[in-house]
Amino acid sequence: MISTALFEKDNHQIHHPTMTGTSRTIGNCGKHLLLLVSIGQLLLLTITGHAQDSFQNGPSLKDTVAINRLLQKAYTFRETASDSSAMLYSQGLEASKHLNYREGIAESLCGLGRYYNIKNVQEKAMAYLHMALPYCGNDTKGKDLAIAIHLLLSESFYYAGRYDSCAWYRYQALEMVEKAPSTVSSSTQLKVLSKILQFWMNAHEDIKNDRYIEQIMQRINVLEKKAIVNNDSSLLVSIYFQKAAYYHNSGKNDSARYYSNKNIVFGKRQHVVPSMIMSSYVNIGITYLDDKNPEMAIINMQKAINEAPKQGRSANRYIVFADILLGEAYCMQKQYKKAIDITVPALAKAESSKIISITDHAHQTLANAYEATGQFKKASYHRKQYAIIRDSLMKTEKLDLVYNVEIKSRIADKNREIAQQELAIIRNENRIKSKNFWIGGISIGLLLISVVTLLLYINNRNKQKLQTEKIRSLQQNMKIEQLNAMIKGEEKERSRIARELHDGMGGTLATVRLQMSAMLRKQGKENMPADFGIVLQLLEEASAELRTSAHNLMPEILLQEGLTKAVSLFCERVVSGSNMEISFESFGELSLLNSEFSLVVYRIVQELVNNIVKHAQATQALVQLNYHNGLLSITIEDNGKGMQPSNESSGMGIIAIKERVKSLNGHLDISSSAENGTSIYIEFSNLATGQQTSNMS
Repeated sequence: MISTALFEKDNHQIHHPTMTGTSRTIGNCGKHLLLLVSIGQLLLLTITGHAQDSFQNGPSLKDTVAINRLLQKAYTFRETASDSSAMLYSQGLEASKHLNYREGIAESLCGLGRYYNIKNVQEKAMAYLHMALPYCGNDTKGKDLAIAIHLLLSESFYYAGRYDSCAWYRYQALEMVEKAPSTVSSSTQLKVLSKILQFWMNAHEDIKNDRYIEQIMQRINVLEKKAIVNNDSSLLVSIYFQKAAYYHNSGKNDSARYYSNKNIVFGKRQHVVPSMIMSSYVNIGITYLDDKNPEMAIINMQKAINEAPKQGRSANRYIVFADILLGEAYCMQKQYKKAIDITVPALAKAESSKIISITDHAHQTLANAYEATGQFKKASYHRKQYAIIRDSLMKTEKLDLVYNVEIKSRIADKNREIAQQELAIIRNENRIKSKNFWIGGISIGLLLISVVTLLLYINNRNKQKLQTEKIRSLQQNMKIEQLNAMIKGEEKERSRIARELHDGMGGTLATVRLQMSAMLRKQGKENMPADFGIVLQLLEEASAELRTSAHNLMPEILLQEGLTKAVSLFCERVVSGSNMEISFESFGELSLLNSEFSLVVYRIVQELVNNIVKHAQATQALVQLNYHNGLLSITIEDNGKGMQPSNESSGMGIIAIKERVKSLNGHLDISSSAENGTSIYIEFSNLATGQQTSNMS
């Protein structure tokens, strides 16, 4: 049995709780596949007006109070009028920049990131969220926002299929909470615990005796008692949602339905957003499917659909989930035509919206329905698609999730061991201070005892230093382990995607192009249709765009560790995959460069080194970065066969690099000969003035 996330949606707002979802099992011969139904942080406010009118007739944004009112209104429209919400956030961003209001900038960028997350445009969502982080303050509200941004980033990475990064950001949020729990609100703590709980329930099929899940549930129970004492209905809504998920994963469907119904009652009382109520009805319907009760499942799925807002119903992901599960219920009732009619369009919407994790159930339902109606060819096709998706989910999603969770758990255990050892050191130091006091008093009259005591004191100090060194070494090793785990996960995912694009689709396009070229030579250009040349040209353009996409994958290590580390690791990978030796040197504080400019430098180095590997036939190369007083110089040399004079100015790679350097007001020189190889020198000046940043934007 394999677990996989059905959907995750996170809509941040400070002081509002996170809703994380339930899971269920569906499968052949009574065996079910675990589905996680999650909904992100939900709004607990009443929508008081239409977004477009509020945008046009909104307050004058001349102070922070007006900006905060605008941002609050934008948040209320995030589901019912998402496009209007984005316009309000953009207006708030411009006003906040004008007033240098950092909190408003952070909230506006976060809201735009949330908008693109809802729209399933994850690259833009991640870009806005990364830009928001530096503007978060150090107070409780700022820390809550920073934690929520980390959770939103984890959702975007999840939808982008980058599960290592998803896990990393969730555990970063947990680390931020555990460092200073008293400065983080209860609702934010619940958000983080819910995301970690979601990981564990999604990574393990049998959670009844799982100690990590039990620990998280104990902390959630503490928050529940606190919410009941404080009569915090908003927090209770989130807690009931999590408890419903926990009991469903534990196989206690009656308890799961009980907490889901309480969640609906409290949610409607608090006027939460429609997606919150919809997901609860869907979760109840799933428990009835587990219990082989399709009639009640259909009733609850229809209730979920009825709760959907009128705007954007055709693209509402919750309706897609409900329709696919309705098809399963109809198939269970042997209403096969009805199951096919509702599942086929739902599957198409899921695939167009890239909600891949639910499509396996749609394929399974269609396979069963077509087989029952004698359409065996279609049944075979959907059965094959179901097997492919399930196999992919089993080999990538679950394994990556388990790997990341276990790595983080081991790191957390080591952190606790270090904390205990540090506490022991403090106690030893206090004992030594007390002992020294008594030794000083006794040494006045007892010289012999003083000498013995001094020896004991020196011995204790040596032991203390040795223990301190061991702890420092352990801390350093842990940091190295954590960095290596992050690098390995990011580079593995980047390499996998690039390899699949280049070797899979790239190979297919190349084969098609060769076949069509052979047809052209065989038949003759005059015997071919007029559009045949256009098709060949389009294939050429598609191949070029595919290669560009494969090589333009974002190096996450550049954002995490900086330019020096990224280039160093790239050179190491090139050396490990070829017979060439590369010497890498870095001078100056390259970390002072902004991330956008660092990415351009990384791409330039990457292209030039790749050219050496492909064309130079070199055995040695040098890559040197030097940053001093606002001037960055890049030197790349090799002992290869040199460049042809025509290639020095007309090669596509060199032209692209020259244009990139020129756009940043840089200077490039190329010196090449057959005897001495090739030497390329690039220089960027006046970096401290920010010209590169403005040019790039």
